[in-house]
Amino acid sequence: MKTTHHITRLIATLAILLPALTSWATESVVTPAMVGHWEGNARIIVSWCHQTNLPVKVDIHADGSVTGTVGDAKLTEGRFESNRGWLLRKLNWATDYIIVGGLDGAIVAAEGITRSSVKMPLNFSDGTFTGGVNTSGSGFEGFDGKKGEGTWLAAMSLKLVRSP
Repeated sequence: MKTTHHITRLIATLAILLPALTSWATESVVTPAMVGHWEGNARIIVSWCHQTNLPVKVDIHADGSVTGTVGDAKLTEGRFESNRGWLLRKLNWATDYIIVGGLDGAIVAAEGITRSSVKMPLNFSDGTFTGGVNTSGSGFEGFDGKKGEGTWLAAMSLKLVRSP
């Protein structure tokens, strides 16, 4: 019983402290090495989508804005941000960076799959971005995330390389 009480207090403390300790994680952190045009592909890992490849083309700008396409959809209001603060880095949770934005149009046009937003968690090493793609939608088949959206589309093994 005493252990349960301590665990509950620990969880409550972390719930209060975690946002405060990682609150600066949304600052733009674009370095000159990251600015430019990047292209790559991710492997779609959800079972309900027949297409297995998701092309990604993004332009990362010095001010932290990001433009481009994810699948067949246009990236709108894209931002390049830090995805973790010192605590999550110390715990080796999450990726260093994330691209967040809206999507305009179908992400997989051939199957009529449309989602309203996207998050691409990324790490940057040796001049290459690696990570994944996650769209809006619910996390479970059969439940709607946003009105009109079904299950989220997830893709992994994204590798973005600089392209002229």
